Amino acid sequence: MSEKPDFVWENLEVGMTIGERSVLVTQEKVDAHCDAVGAKREWYQGDSPAGGPIAPPMIFINDLLAIYDENYKRFGTIHAKLGYRFHRPVRVGETVNQKVTVKDLYVKREKGWIVSELSVTNETGELLLTSSHTSVLSLTRKHGKDG
Repeated sequence: MSEKPDFVWENLEVGMTIGERSVLVTQEKVDAHCDAVGAKREWYQGDSPAGGPIAPPMIFINDLLAIYDENYKRFGTIHAKLGYRFHRPVRVGETVNQKVTVKDLYVKREKGWIVSELSVTNETGELLLTSSHTSVLSLTRKHGKDG
């Protein structure tokens, strides 16, 4: 197995896929998330308008960073901005596909910035959720002022 590349400016480009994976949304995963954040709602364990238990909307909040770490050596990033768009509830028992792509890279105030997107789809390709995550990224070589 080859070593993971460093998560640095020079190893990234706009449009590239950082990583993909499939995740089974189990009741145990939902319960662990609910316990961790103190979210209690009967829809997460029983019937809901979506037809059975659903996952809390923010259940995938750490998955973009986890996909970074599965595919790159990352010391860390400084979080700047996060946005979510929920298209439909994720049902307990669904297998979802997660994909992280680089949407933008730019230099501002002599710092590198990355905008990544996590898209979550079901097995038929229906879009369930998208999130946009902006972070400060280390620059390992000199860049012109403001890009």
